[in-house]
Amino acid sequence: MKFDIAQQPFVPAFLTLAVLVVVALLRSTIPAAALPVDDALPTWLPAETLLKFQTAFPRWATTICGLSLLITGIRTGHFAVRYNLYSVNTCIAIPFYGIVACGAIASTVDLTACLCSLLLAFSISNFCRAFTPNYAFNILFRASLYLGAAVILIPQTAPLLLLLPLAVVHFHRTVRETIVALAGLLLAPLTLCYINWGMGAPFHAPLLALGKQLTGSGPFFALIDEIPLPTRFLLGALLVCLLFGFYFLFSSRLAVNSKPRVILYYNMEALLLSAAVLCLPGASLPLFSLTAVPAAVLLPLFFVRAYSSAGRAIYAILLAGVLLNILFK
Repeated sequence: MKFDIAQQPFVPAFLTLAVLVVVALLRSTIPAAALPVDDALPTWLPAETLLKFQTAFPRWATTICGLSLLITGIRTGHFAVRYNLYSVNTCIAIPFYGIVACGAIASTVDLTACLCSLLLAFSISNFCRAFTPNYAFNILFRASLYLGAAVILIPQTAPLLLLLPLAVVHFHRTVRETIVALAGLLLAPLTLCYINWGMGAPFHAPLLALGKQLTGSGPFFALIDEIPLPTRFLLGALLVCLLFGFYFLFSSRLAVNSKPRVILYYNMEALLLSAAVLCLPGASLPLFSLTAVPAAVLLPLFFVRAYSSAGRAIYAILLAGVLLNILFK
C-alpha cells in the first residue's frame, strides 16, 4: 500500500514534525548576540528577559523552544483540518511547519522567535474563527491580544499588525467588534507601559525602546546576505511549490467554498506580511519561524493537487533537504 502524501493522517505527520524539531534542536546553538539594554527603563523588556533566561538556562530554553515548535505545528495542522481548506482530510500542514521552520533556523535556537511564532499561530487561527455570522467579541480580543504580545516580544513583527484590519474586512466584523479587537491589541503594550510608569519611568518609555530596536538595528534587507546557500536552495524550492499552489487555488477558486477560500486568501496576506518582517532592520534567521505558520497552511495546496507520485518525490526531496541542511550546516 502506497503512502498518500495528500491524505496524511495525524500520527505520521506529528512524528515527522517531532523528528525535524529534535534534530534541529540537537544541532543548534544559542545565539551570542545580545539586545541593547535601555538604562532608562527600570525593568527589562520582555525580549531582554527571555534572552537572559536563554543565556542562563540554555537547556530549559531549548526544551521550551521544542515544545513551542511542536505546539505551533499541531495548531497549524488542526486549523487547516477544522476549516477543510484542501477538500481532503489531511494533516500535511503539520510537517510542513517543521520543514519551513526547522529548515531555515537550523543554525540557531531563539526562544523569543519560537514563542512569537506560537503567538502568531494562535492569533491567525483565532482571527479565522471570527469568520462567523455570530458576534465574535472574545475571539477577536484573544486574536489581537496574541498579536500585540508578539509585537512587544519582537518589534520587527510590526507589519503583522495589519492582520487585524485585514481580518475585519475579510470576515465582515462590526465596528463594536473592531473596538474590542483594538482593546486586545493594546492591552499588552499598555500593561508594559503601566508597569514601567509605576516603577518611576515615563509611561511611553517602553514604546520608545521598542521603536529604537525596530529602526536602529541596521539596514533593510540585511538578512538576505546572511542566509546560507543551502538554505537559499531549500527556500527557493518551497517558494516554487507555493507558487504552483497559488496557481491551483486561483484556477479553481470557483470550485472552492467561500469560507475556505477567504481563509486561504487571508493566509496568503499573512505570508506576505511575515515576509516583510524579514526585510526589516534587525531581522534574523529565526524569524523564518513566523513565515512558517502561513506557509505551512498554503504549501498543501500544491501537494493535494499534484500527481501522487510527483507529490511523494517532491515531499521526500524536501525532507531530505531539510535534514541535510540541519546536519551539515
